[in-house]
Amino acid sequence: MIYIYGSGGRAKLIREILIRHKVKSKNIEFIDDYIEKYKKTSYLLKNFNKKKDQLYIGISDPKLQKKKYSFFKKKFKRIDNDPLIDPKAILKSNIKLKKNVIILENASIGPNVELDQNVFIGANVIINHDCKIKKFTTIGHGANLAGNVVVNENCLIGISSIFKQNVLVEENVIIGCGANIIKKCQKNSTYYGNPAKKSN
Repeated sequence: MIYIYGSGGRAKLIREILIRHKVKSKNIEFIDDYIEKYKKTSYLLKNFNKKKDQLYIGISDPKLQKKKYSFFKKKFKRIDNDPLIDPKAILKSNIKLKKNVIILENASIGPNVELDQNVFIGANVIINHDCKIKKFTTIGHGANLAGNVVVNENCLIGISSIFKQNVLVEENVIIGCGANIIKKCQKNSTYYGNPAKKSN
């Protein structure tokens, strides 16, 4: 069985890639804390087969995703999966992908790109050459990162945002949808607009 922790948009997108990889829908189960069946009986802890089953964390919020991943990692040890890549994604040469990377359809990943553990790449994303995306970061659908962009841990990059070449994004940053990032983003901050500015 393949379990997906969560049942919102992220979880449904993970399910769709699994189905494209010929996994039967009957072998995929959502685990949702808000449903009494799962909450009261500790359903996943009881039913997860450590030798055969797989677990994906289908949560968009980076901090909550990291918290749940750490919790289940202690319980099950082996929950790290090989990268899950939609068959319609384009991957260029010399790319480094770590465990639990997820790449949706029509994403284009340029040469020498590094995607760290638990990175999520949305549909139609363009990540150009030599970019580095760190742990527990989400790149929203349609975002476009020019070359040599570094996005640190626990960042949430909004849909259709654009990044100038050589930009650094520090950890725990939220980038608004459609933002145009032309300079360094400071940690623990939110940026939006064109050109993007730090929110007060």
